[in-house]
Amino acid sequence: MLRSIFNTLVIVACVFMLTTLRAEASGFKDVPKEHFAYNAVLWAQKYEIINGYSDGTFKPNETITEQQFAKLLANYFELDVIENELKKQTLSENWSDEFYNSLASYGVPLNGYLHNTIRAQPVKRGVVAQAIAHLADGKQNLDSSIEFLLEHSISTGQNPKYENRDLQKFFGSTNNMTRAQVVTLLYRMDSMDFYYISEDAEAIHNNAGTLSLNERAVEAKKQLDASLQQNPSSNSTWHGSYRYIYQWGKGQYERNARYVTISNASSKDFYVKLSAYDGKYEGTTEGYAVVTSAKKAIMQESIKGNRCIIEFEHLNNAIKVTEIDCSAERTNGTNFSGTLRKQ
Repeated sequence: MLRSIFNTLVIVACVFMLTTLRAEASGFKDVPKEHFAYNAVLWAQKYEIINGYSDGTFKPNETITEQQFAKLLANYFELDVIENELKKQTLSENWSDEFYNSLASYGVPLNGYLHNTIRAQPVKRGVVAQAIAHLADGKQNLDSSIEFLLEHSISTGQNPKYENRDLQKFFGSTNNMTRAQVVTLLYRMDSMDFYYISEDAEAIHNNAGTLSLNERAVEAKKQLDASLQQNPSSNSTWHGSYRYIYQWGKGQYERNARYVTISNASSKDFYVKLSAYDGKYEGTTEGYAVVTSAKKAIMQESIKGNRCIIEFEHLNNAIKVTEIDCSAERTNGTNFSGTLRKQ
């Protein structure tokens, strides 16, 4: 009787072990051996670059979002975890925050640093190319980034009819990517030992210029080709460039001036860059202003985290700017209140 029970337990244990081994060997249940990315997905799972979904699937053919790509990229290059956090326009926490914080510190070209809604949008092939090339080979424009992927057979392009005619169309830079396609790119990079971080990215990370994390994120996004940049829907009420100039003499420093550019405007907030000139004193402040009513908004601090209180009032083809306290941002303490005309 005891021997029978023992034999039964042994059989159950063997079945369990066999099932476990099969599960490990097969990876995700929706990535069969016949799938083109089978080996790449197994590799990425083994090295904890991906972890799939709770139902045991990877969804290889699903369009990948920028935040999903950000996670894969940060995991692949094993980027340092950053204690500082980005000051986002969308204030709510997001599971991808830690990855975007790390990527910003290396100046990786991405769209969604400051907006959760943009992070959840599909990532374009050109963004993937520029982000990968930046980390693996240094800061590059879109064409150079695509050439880097093609020359090293990391990618083979997407539209053969444009080969040797139009590089960006051949690569399909404005098309979306699937989760399996991105993992395959990283798998090919690993096979060619492209897992070291470029000198350009390391230099930004070392931050000799002592730029804030937000400043590095803003500069990183500017590296993206204009055809790839995504911004929140613009609110025409605030969006635009404004200026005020008062020249009281003929000398270079005998003037007061304010230049304001408002962008990324939504119904809740907007990004503002204010350049101030007061005689020999000058300075530039950037940050987010919260919209408090249909015609009023207020900025409380700069993207550097300094106290900087500025009130904005929307007028007819102009804005009124009232600086209450921005002494931490500029060498002079002059506060300004006046109307800036839209350019």
